[in-house]
Amino acid sequence: MNIREIEYITIPVSDLEVSRRFYHEVFDLPIVKLPNGDMGADLRKMFLDFRVVDKVTPISFGLIAKDSIVDIQAHLINYFVDIVSDPTEKTENRRNVNSITILDPDKNQIEVNEFK
Repeated sequence: MNIREIEYITIPVSDLEVSRRFYHEVFDLPIVKLPNGDMGADLRKMFLDFRVVDKVTPISFGLIAKDSIVDIQAHLINYFVDIVSDPTEKTENRRNVNSITILDPDKNQIEVNEFK
């Protein structure tokens, strides 16, 4: 077996409309209907699958941005997104990144990375 990519990540959410709005407005992601009938965000090669659940157990995942970390932080502040961890430099997947961590409306932890 030769796995190359992730097709989707399922994100537990309590309110589909709030989550769709958050991911569309904050990350400018197109919202689409997935083949399984769920709604999700299109990341070109991958989807974020929003699955409504009664009790959310938050998950953690990372995103790669093409913007500078300064612009990312300013954008998040403009959208009143709570920043859990200020920008930091670290090594991620053998590459140096600037990283900032936020929470979505259901407390799912999202690390937004700018590769250097």
